[in-house]
Amino acid sequence: MPPVPLTIEPDLDDPDAARVMVDATIAGRPYHLLLDTGAARSQLNADDYTSALPVVGQAGSSAAFGGAATVPIVTITELVIGPLRLASLDVRRSDRPLPQLLGMDVLGRCRWHLQLPAGFLDLDAPADVPAGVRMDNELTLGPRGHVYLEVSWPGVTARACWDTGAGATVVDRAFWLAHPELFEQIGATAGTDANGDQAETPLLLMNGPVIGQHQFTGHKAVAVDLAQVNSTLEYPMDLILGYPTIRLANWLFDFPAHRWTITS
Repeated sequence: MPPVPLTIEPDLDDPDAARVMVDATIAGRPYHLLLDTGAARSQLNADDYTSALPVVGQAGSSAAFGGAATVPIVTITELVIGPLRLASLDVRRSDRPLPQLLGMDVLGRCRWHLQLPAGFLDLDAPADVPAGVRMDNELTLGPRGHVYLEVSWPGVTARACWDTGAGATVVDRAFWLAHPELFEQIGATAGTDANGDQAETPLLLMNGPVIGQHQFTGHKAVAVDLAQVNSTLEYPMDLILGYPTIRLANWLFDFPAHRWTITS
């Protein structure tokens, strides 16, 4: 199967941040969705199609800046993304103009190869992996399907949520203050969380970590107090690996087998 093309939409205020978008059809209608492994459930905005669907439940969420939201759940039909086809799916419906999300309720069903430098997502990637690449890493998934990876520096190990929906890489403020040798504050920036709330955050230059036996170069991150979000999670996180980190490698995940690796 040919890979699915991705659209990278840069942040106009920060050239190191961006959104990763993928095109889909739902009930024959075109949708432009944010590829979001940080979202447990896919989300669409209210439009002529989704507004006419009966509500089958309610869902709540918390976000990085402390906001909370409750939204209705509706059942969509005929979701198609490249070779992936789902007859129906329960999704969140937002009455606010938020990014429309393709979450882990879809992405966690299969094996896929994310190649951001080339702008492609290979869904249901074949069992053969590139020569010399081994699927040596066990994949840790939270109860709602979130992806957790180990991130390390000399003498320091952290737990990170791997989040394609995060335009920036986020460091928990407490982790930053506990390990100041790993970061250099280079300014401040305005950030927006999953519920659309905004706050000014410290902008940091993070020393390059090791992830999946791969040495990364140093890159930008923002510091956010994740205490409230972490209080609701089975796996509290020290970092959220967003676009500035994810774009530095190609990532192969086999979700049914709970294995993963970096392919370059």
